[in-house]
Amino acid sequence: MMKLIKSKKVTRLALAGAILMTLLSGCEYDYMDFPEPPPITTELKFSSDIIPIFNESCNMSGCHSAGAFDPDLSPANAYASLNSLSMIDTASPANSILYKVMATGSMKSYSTSLQAQTVLTWIQQGAKNN
Repeated sequence: MMKLIKSKKVTRLALAGAILMTLLSGCEYDYMDFPEPPPITTELKFSSDIIPIFNESCNMSGCHSAGAFDPDLSPANAYASLNSLSMIDTASPANSILYKVMATGSMKSYSTSLQAQTVLTWIQQGAKNN
């Protein structure tokens, strides 16, 4: 009788293990690699293309709004603040501090790759205050 009880326990344990292995073998994580955004071919405007990025991701109370952390990215002060802090390098756009912090630095988690690409393209186009 004791052998029969042990045999049933072993069978149940083996069956539970097989079911568990079957269920777990179907679980896997897919790595999603988002493609680089396509190049921007239109002329970008600071007022209509760059300021909205700042308003969406940066220009909030306690972040980069007027009177908070530098640079001041409020619409009225953003252009002057970025230039006074030398955050834009039109000679070497990819080395611009503004782009680098958005693409790979401390602000990457607050910026999308499209936003960073848009800022880089604007700098490549001369970083005009238009």
